[in-house]
Amino acid sequence: MRVCFESFRVFITAIIFVSLNLSFAGLAAGNDIVATEDVVAGSSVFVFRGSKSRPQEAGAASGSSGGIKRSYQAKVKGQVSQAQNRKAAQAKARKEALAKARAKERLARLKLSNNLAEAGETKLETGDIDGAIKDFRASLNANPKNADASAGLSDALTVKGIQASDAGNSDEAVTLLNEAAKRDPKNAIAFLKLGEIHGAGGRKELAAVNYEKAITIDPELSTAYLPAALAYGELGQHEKAEALFVKAEAADPTNVDILIARAQFLSDRGKAAEAVALIDKAAAAEPANPAVHYVRGLALTRSGQAPAAIEAFKRAGQLDAGFAAAWIELGVLYYNAGDYRSALTAYLSAVRVDGNNAKLRYQLASTYRQLERYPEANVEYAIAAKTITDDPNLYSEWGYCLGKASQWENATARLEKAKEISPTAEDESNVGWAYYNGAQADKAAKNDAAANEKLEKGKQSLESAVQKDPNLDAAHMNLGSTYNSLGEHDKAVIALNEAVRLHNDWAIALNQLGLAYRGSNNLPLALAQFNRVVALDGNNVSGLFNLGSTQHAAGDKKGAKATQARLKKIRPDLADQLGNIIAGKAIEFGTQKLKQKLRIPGFPY
Repeated sequence: MRVCFESFRVFITAIIFVSLNLSFAGLAAGNDIVATEDVVAGSSVFVFRGSKSRPQEAGAASGSSGGIKRSYQAKVKGQVSQAQNRKAAQAKARKEALAKARAKERLARLKLSNNLAEAGETKLETGDIDGAIKDFRASLNANPKNADASAGLSDALTVKGIQASDAGNSDEAVTLLNEAAKRDPKNAIAFLKLGEIHGAGGRKELAAVNYEKAITIDPELSTAYLPAALAYGELGQHEKAEALFVKAEAADPTNVDILIARAQFLSDRGKAAEAVALIDKAAAAEPANPAVHYVRGLALTRSGQAPAAIEAFKRAGQLDAGFAAAWIELGVLYYNAGDYRSALTAYLSAVRVDGNNAKLRYQLASTYRQLERYPEANVEYAIAAKTITDDPNLYSEWGYCLGKASQWENATARLEKAKEISPTAEDESNVGWAYYNGAQADKAAKNDAAANEKLEKGKQSLESAVQKDPNLDAAHMNLGSTYNSLGEHDKAVIALNEAVRLHNDWAIALNQLGLAYRGSNNLPLALAQFNRVVALDGNNVSGLFNLGSTQHAAGDKKGAKATQARLKKIRPDLADQLGNIIAGKAIEFGTQKLKQKLRIPGFPY
């Protein structure tokens, strides 16, 4: 019988469609497996590294102390200003002493040094900092032992260092302040500013050491107690941190910021009840302070009271829309509760404030993924990956989302990157998944050579996956689908039987197994698989279509018509295609496949 090519394509299109199982949900070795949800897709599955809804972690906010340090900066600057006023008084006294000393000078170099030092003090008073530094350095060149010039240079360098810090030039500020501290080891302001800059840069140990030096030199710098306590707390030196918190409270017992910070410290250590008690005290004093509600949210989260924590973080965000830490914690709670729309709203609020936070962009990407907004997820993964370069979970999720957006070349590259970082069986399986689906896209574009190349690469990766983990059902499933797509049906039978053995009653694998048996011209076993699919799920359209077409191929026209009637109630369009097969209007797959050595193609996803 002469074959009509167009009719053949109609039939093959139907076979392609029915290789899909639309109702799968299952687990493999503790990992979530995701099958396609696209009605024109094929039977391959993606394995998430762990859970598809793996809980997100808190603490993505820039700076572990959230809004505490920010709210306290103004007070630190206030005390720095007070200390600088004291320094100015000391400088004036030095200037007067230098004037008296000049009358007693006999040596020209000593006189020159004192004159220059006095000139430096005058310029320091009038705000000519660069001129003062120049004069103090010249004074020390004339007499390196001039203590007044050394102290004056230290003060001038400190002022210039603070100016550089305020302008955002932290490296320059550290250089200037380090020299200031070296010139005058009792310059408490220099050490205080060094502590602040190192703390902002995440150098916790240097921050703690410099804060403590400032406090030791000048106990009146009471604002240093709190940041020093926070720094030691972050370093895990809890006893030292607690002692500094006590000193901070003693120096300023009505300071709400200290109560808030200590509450956060206690919350981080698992002492939620004590933390809430302190926060209640702070809230009574300043109910509109957003940091109060933020730390309350932290304590409630750690004590397992997520709904109350959500309300606390929402209140913090309402009081201060720029409080990124509160929005991030709120997003985490919503995400972990499965409320992805609310999580998205919270994360977008955080991004507006803290857009350079890579972990935040990663969390936002995962949220878009859960909402199936794959193009937007891919944008966020790309931003996060500029900073986070060694997280296989990020590249694995990104590869999945690129695949869902039909960007198979890019998906394969990201999944290869995940495999490079962490060469697990799951990653090998996912690389095979991407190659398989990329091949289907090539076939749809009639680029068979490129498709076959991808299928061979996918086969290699999937064979490696089953060698690494013989119990990974998804790898056997994908390998069987790839074998089917390559026309290697006997191998497909082996791989798919193993997938079904590992994952009992797995409809998507049973459908592929049935197609593999049909490809091997074993109609009785093909019928057995399709009957099993339909028994598991009477509404499985792929199972019904495959069952009806195989019943017809086996000569059971009555059974085929009965199956067609069942399918018509669910998918009339597919039932009509099955009717064409039964009526002889389409090629009988079972007899023609072997003659023409046709392959059963698969699908994306």
